Amino acid sequence: MRKIVMTVFIGAVCLFTLLGTVLVIGQLIGLVTLQGGWVSGLNENIAKVVYFMTSIAAFAGYLLSYFKKKNEKKETQ
Repeated sequence: MRKIVMTVFIGAVCLFTLLGTVLVIGQLIGLVTLQGGWVSGLNENIAKVVYFMTSIAAFAGYLLSYFKKKNEKKETQ
């Protein structure tokens, strides 16, 4: 179960980082080129997905704290 939650966590973090970067750079380009439609359009369309992925990553990270990591102890004699 820990492996599944870890996979969800890593995927969500990667997606929200990528989409958040696209959102910020797109808004910056819209601001510099004075295209208000870009800024508001990106905010309306991409921001909801970024916030959702952030929530998934936070929830998965919280769940990870309840799963203990398997200790790999190898005793050599």
